[in-house]
Amino acid sequence: MLHLGRRDQVLAWVPVALLGLATIGAYGLAQYAIGTLLPAIAGGEGWSSGTLAGGYAVGILFQGPVALLAGREFDRRGSRLVLLPALLVGSAALLLASIAPTAWAFVVFWAIGSAAFGGGLYYSMTMPATVRLYASRRAQALSLLTLIGALAAPLFSPLTAGLVDAFGWRVAIRWLVLAAGICIVPAALFVRAPAGSLAHCAAEFGTSWGRALRTRSVQRVLLVMAIGGMANHALLLHQVSALQVAGLSLAAASSFAGARGGFQILGRVFLAPLTARLGIHRAMALCYALAATSVLSVLVLAAQRGWAPTAFYFAVIGGMSLGLLSPLNGLLQAEAYGDASLGRLTGVTVIAVSIAGWIGSWGTGLVADATGNVLLPFAMIAALQLAAVVPLVLGASVSRPAAGASQPQPVSSE
Repeated sequence: MLHLGRRDQVLAWVPVALLGLATIGAYGLAQYAIGTLLPAIAGGEGWSSGTLAGGYAVGILFQGPVALLAGREFDRRGSRLVLLPALLVGSAALLLASIAPTAWAFVVFWAIGSAAFGGGLYYSMTMPATVRLYASRRAQALSLLTLIGALAAPLFSPLTAGLVDAFGWRVAIRWLVLAAGICIVPAALFVRAPAGSLAHCAAEFGTSWGRALRTRSVQRVLLVMAIGGMANHALLLHQVSALQVAGLSLAAASSFAGARGGFQILGRVFLAPLTARLGIHRAMALCYALAATSVLSVLVLAAQRGWAPTAFYFAVIGGMSLGLLSPLNGLLQAEAYGDASLGRLTGVTVIAVSIAGWIGSWGTGLVADATGNVLLPFAMIAALQLAAVVPLVLGASVSRPAAGASQPQPVSSE
C-alpha cells in the first residue's frame, strides 16, 4: 500500500490526467478524425473536397472567438463553466453533421461543432487550466497533459478508419461523438481550475489590451503561433490524402498518420533536456525545422511510390517534433503572458491561429482542387514551417529561462 504522503502526491496529478483525457476526446473527434472522414465523405457523397475542407476551415476560424469568450469566462470564474457547455454544444452540432443531407449543411454543422470543441476543449483551455492548477510545477504538468493528449491521433485515426469501413461515415461520426464524450465528461464534471487574479493581470500588462498586444514578447508568440497554425491545420487535413497519392492504401495512410501522432509521446521524453540545453525558443526552432523535413519526405515518398522507409521518417520525425511543440507552445505562452491573464491572451492567440489555420486549410484545399495535386500543398506546408523558425531564432536572445523549473507541490484542484 502507498503511504498517505505518496498517495496524496499521486492523487494530486489526477486533475491534469483528466484534462489530458478530455484533450484526447476533443482533438480526436474534431481534428484528427476529419482527415480520414474527408475522403470517405467526398467519395461516398460526391461532394467537393474543397467545400468539405471549407467546413473544417470555417470551424477553425470560429474557434478563435469561442476561445476568447471561453478564456474570459475562465479568467473570471474558472474552468467548470467552460468545459461542459463546450461539450454539449459541440456534440449536438456534430451529431447533426452526421445526418446532413447536403454538403453545405455538413459544412455548417461541422463548423459549429468543431468551433465549440476547439475553443472550449483544446489545449487553448486545458493548458491554461493546467498552469493554474500546477503553478509551481508547470513544466511537469504540461508534459503530462501533452503526453496523454498525444494519444488522440493514434487512438482516433485508426478508430475512425475502422468505423468508416464498417459502418460508413455517418454512423462513424455518431460513434466518435460517443467516444469523445466518454473522454471529456470526467474533466467537465470534476476538474475545477481557479479563476485568475485581476490584480495580477493589471500588474502584468496594465488595464489596456492594446498595451498587452504591443508587448514584443506577446507579438512574437502571436506570429509564431499563427505561422505554425497555418501549417499544422493544413497538414492534419491533407496528410491522409497525400499519403494515399504517394502510393499507400487508405488503411496504411491512416496508420502512418496515427503513428505520427503516437510518436509525439516519444518526442516529449526529450522536453526537459532540450529546453535545458537550448531554451524554449531555440528548441521550438529546431522542432519546426525537423517538422519541415518530415513533410518534404512525403514528396520523396511519392517519387519512390510508397517507399516504406520514407513513410516511417514522416511518422517518426514528424510525430516527435509535433510532440515537442505542444508543451513548448504552452511554455512559450505562459512565459510571455503570465498566469493571471493567461486565459484571455490565449484566446487572442487562438483567434490569430484560427484565422491563419482557416487560410492554410481552405487555401491548400483550393490549391489541391485547382491543380489536381494534393502534394503541392505539402510543399507549401514545409515552407511555412521553415518560416516559423525565423522569429523564434530572433527572439532566442531575449528569452527567459523555461518556466516551471521549480519543484514545489502542485496546488489543489479545489
